[in-house]
Amino acid sequence: MAAPAFAQPAAKDRGADQDAGFIEYLRRQDPAAAERFITLRNAREAALAEMQQATERYGAGGPALRPVSLPALQQARKRYAEASLALLDFLDERDRAVIAKLEADVERVKHSLENRAHDRVQLERMRRGE
Repeated sequence: MAAPAFAQPAAKDRGADQDAGFIEYLRRQDPAAAERFITLRNAREAALAEMQQATERYGAGGPALRPVSLPALQQARKRYAEASLALLDFLDERDRAVIAKLEADVERVKHSLENRAHDRVQLERMRRGE
């Protein structure tokens, strides 16, 4: 049975809850990266709130006031896009670093397998008395 709607956290809280595990993981890996992520995420959230307020003002102003509030709305959209792109850039850079580390780990494991295969051949020869 689903919890009543009033007991569910707000969308912003759910996002923060989802980020909590990622932030904790980042803190264990790289505390500076965790702080950078938090800063970027908070900037994006602030830009989103600003854009939502500008959108509400634009809509509430009616047709006569829209030309006056349009520049603020456009500026808020621009700040939101910039903040979102900065967060995406951070995540992309981090993910590329993770991929590079994983690729290096795979190469190391492949090298170990090759060494063991070579050792195995030598040991089989010894066992057969060659």
